[in-house]
Amino acid sequence: MGLDLSVSSRSAEKRLWIALIISSVIAIIEFTGGFLGQSLALVSDSGHVLTDVLAVGVGILTLRLGRKPHTARRTFGYHRAEIFAALINGSVLIAAAFLIIFEAYLRLRQPPTVQGPLVLAIASIGLLGNLSSAVLLSQSRGSNLNVKGVFLHTVGDVLSSLAVIVSSLIVIFTGYLGIDPLAAAIIGVLIMRSALVLVRDSTNILLEATPRQMQLETIAKTIRSVDGVKGVHDLHVWTITSGLYALSGHVTVGTDSIGQGSTIVEKIEAKLKESFGIEHVTLQVEKETLENIQEHESSTI
Repeated sequence: MGLDLSVSSRSAEKRLWIALIISSVIAIIEFTGGFLGQSLALVSDSGHVLTDVLAVGVGILTLRLGRKPHTARRTFGYHRAEIFAALINGSVLIAAAFLIIFEAYLRLRQPPTVQGPLVLAIASIGLLGNLSSAVLLSQSRGSNLNVKGVFLHTVGDVLSSLAVIVSSLIVIFTGYLGIDPLAAAIIGVLIMRSALVLVRDSTNILLEATPRQMQLETIAKTIRSVDGVKGVHDLHVWTITSGLYALSGHVTVGTDSIGQGSTIVEKIEAKLKESFGIEHVTLQVEKETLENIQEHESSTI
């Protein structure tokens, strides 16, 4: 598992470096074009891309920290650095979204003159760059929460660029200037949506919640299906970092099976790895007693 995570981490890092270069160039071009063209939508899009630059930088840092060896003081290494970074990234995005939406409201009251053709040209360049980053990161988004966060940003950037292109076309063909702040508000909502998903996922991991794709009762039934297991209680499943799950609990076995405790645990570990991808398993084996039986009858987990 450690080797697979390391290979996946290095592959994701290479893609993040490429995305960092692309996003940095796009952010500079869009901000310059938005400033010269008086387009809040384009400036907002450049701000969104700039948060991607920061997110990618933090992502690269946390991937490198995650590969550092475990120590006696940090027994899980620096895996949680990724989760903290994702939470901070999402929180910053939420604040940025509020600012964009507020500025859009102010500009709707008094729209400035927007240079439609210039905005259209710059937004088209941004769209091509954002599409390239999204395709690049889509191949690694499932391996790491931070990479997933950056991927969500780039998808939002693609939609943002499309919104800016549409608004610039409306300005060119109709002269309606209010469409630019409206497009900026839409971009703000898109940023908010992706940020809330990121904050939710990272918060759940920090609170050591059961992973969303796993059901605790289903896991308990899988453990109880192993020969010799009479019951399971005090069961906990949580995420250490993206793709790295841990489980702890107590299993009760019959009096005639207590001597086979290590064998039973090995069978449980194999089933948990095969069915749920859980590799870090800590189980305490207990001999079944009348008290255990009554407890299991009143509670399934």
